[in-house]
Amino acid sequence: MKMDFSYADVSIRAVFDASYDAGGSKRRKFSYFLKDAIEQNANAIVTAGAANSNHAKVAALACAEQGWECTIVVHDNEDYSKGNLLLMKMSGARLVFTTLEQVGPVMDAEMQRFRTEGKHPYYVYGGGHGLPGYLAYYDAAHEFVQANRDFQPDFIVHASGTGGTQAGLIVGFNQLLPHSQVLGVSVARQRARGEQVLRESCDSLSQYLGFEVVGDDKIEFADDWIGDGYGSTSPELFATIKYFARKHGLITDPTYTGKALHGLKQMIDNGRIAPGSKVLFWHTGGLINLFEHTQELIK
Repeated sequence: MKMDFSYADVSIRAVFDASYDAGGSKRRKFSYFLKDAIEQNANAIVTAGAANSNHAKVAALACAEQGWECTIVVHDNEDYSKGNLLLMKMSGARLVFTTLEQVGPVMDAEMQRFRTEGKHPYYVYGGGHGLPGYLAYYDAAHEFVQANRDFQPDFIVHASGTGGTQAGLIVGFNQLLPHSQVLGVSVARQRARGEQVLRESCDSLSQYLGFEVVGDDKIEFADDWIGDGYGSTSPELFATIKYFARKHGLITDPTYTGKALHGLKQMIDNGRIAPGSKVLFWHTGGLINLFEHTQELIK
């Protein structure tokens, strides 16, 4: 699905990662991890995420579809008013709540627990970070270019968390449309850490595919709109979400895609993206997170 519109003399094409579970980009990424897990004869998954995590929700539901056991290590409060956490619970996944600092040790303990029970667990980093996830969006870039010969973007803007989606898009578009610039709008991480991980991810994918590594000028991770971190909101963010919903019927959420859209609007307003540019807005999904902010959105 795609949608064309304009804002301040900038042409925008929005494309959507759609899935029945509203997992968006995480459904595509996890399908690549699942294929790898099956090839390794796995029969259980251990992964992690916050209560609003699209990745963790998709992992839990995918395991239910496979008939596999699944542990989600949740670095958040046990609050089932969060739609994604509720779906994790409904899927039958084992939810282990801990602090962000303890995620690694708890995941390791869950891997060992599965092994002790005679299972073959498969480890997936939070956010679906890893080579299978990078490949998913390298392939997605190719699919976009093949299906949209009429639209060659100057910029590709999307919500960037752990950087796996962005790494795949950077390497893919660098190969096919080298003039295009992928702009990741951070949903949580600060720029220094985000760019470091993104550099490592792009290098890993490029080396796997046998390409030269991309130049530093291709690594762009904007942290201007993270606020207080993951899941934080602001009146300005809600204003952007409501403006594009009313003006263009484009629905985004405050945790992921709304932040990316707000960043896009601000970059157009401040001239980072010049009038006359063509922008691809890659909508990575996550609309379930919209519904916990009803009061802010109906004002």
